[in-house]
Amino acid sequence: MSGTFDRPLTGLRVLVIDDQKFIRGMIAQGLKGFGAQVVEASDGFEGLSILGLGEEMAGGSALDAMKQQRPDMFQSSGMHSRQNIDCIVTDIRMLPMNGLEMLKAIRAGFTVAKRDIPVVIMSAHSDEALIGAAIALDAHGFVSKPVSQKAIADRLIRARKVAMPLKPADVYRMLIIPELDAAMIETDVGRLAESVVAVIRAGDVAAATGQRAISVPLAELMIGDALAENLTTAAGRLVAPSGTNVTEVLMSALRDLSAVIELKPAVLVRRKVV
Repeated sequence: MSGTFDRPLTGLRVLVIDDQKFIRGMIAQGLKGFGAQVVEASDGFEGLSILGLGEEMAGGSALDAMKQQRPDMFQSSGMHSRQNIDCIVTDIRMLPMNGLEMLKAIRAGFTVAKRDIPVVIMSAHSDEALIGAAIALDAHGFVSKPVSQKAIADRLIRARKVAMPLKPADVYRMLIIPELDAAMIETDVGRLAESVVAVIRAGDVAAATGQRAISVPLAELMIGDALAENLTTAAGRLVAPSGTNVTEVLMSALRDLSAVIELKPAVLVRRKVV
C-alpha cells in the first residue's frame, strides 16, 4: 500500500527542463513515481513561457530576442499558457537559452513565478567554471549527471524546506552568464568572477565588526558566517567570493556540489565572537 512515505512529492508540480528528450522523460517518469505532477520543457525559453512572462520582459527587448530565436513558441498554437509550478529541475547546457540564463530571468523578476521558487541544477564536472554563477543566482541544490531519480526527489524535498533570503532583483540582473561553448568559457570566466563579486557587494555583505577570522572545514560552516576569502574548487574555480554571507541555501548547495566537483576542503570565514 503506497503512502506519503514512498510518494513524498505528492501534490508537487515540478518543471523539468532538458534539451535531451530521453533524459527529460526519464526524470519526469521518476518524479511521477514519487507522486509529483510534471511539466516538461526543452530549453530555458520554453521554461519561461510555461512559468509566464512578467510585464517587464513581455514588453521589452528580451521578448523580441525570444521571438527571433524561438518563433515556434509564439505561434498561436505553440505558445504555452502560464502554469503554476512549485519547483524546477533544470540542466545547464541547453540552446537557445541555457539553464543559468533562465534562472537569472526568474531571480530578476522577469516571470510571474515567485522569484524564490526552488531550482535544482543538474550539473556535470565539465560545468565547474559555471558553478559560481549558479551559486550567485541562489540555486537551491545540485545533482550530478548522470542523474539519480531518488537524488532529484531528495533535493526537491530539501529545497522546499530551505528558506532563501532573496537579493534585490537588480542585483541578479548584474550577473554575467558566460557563453557555454567550450572555447568561450575560459574567455568569459574572468568576467563571470568579476560580476559575481559585484553581485555580492551589491547585496548584504557581512561587516567585520565583532567578528574574528578562522579557518573552518566546509562541513563546519555555520549560518551567519561570512567568507573572508574566496571559496574555490580544488582547481581554483570561483564558487563564492570573499564577503559572501553563509546561508542555509549556500550550505545545502555546497553539500550537493561536493558530490559533483572537488571543492577546497576548508575556507577562512569571519564568525561572530560568542
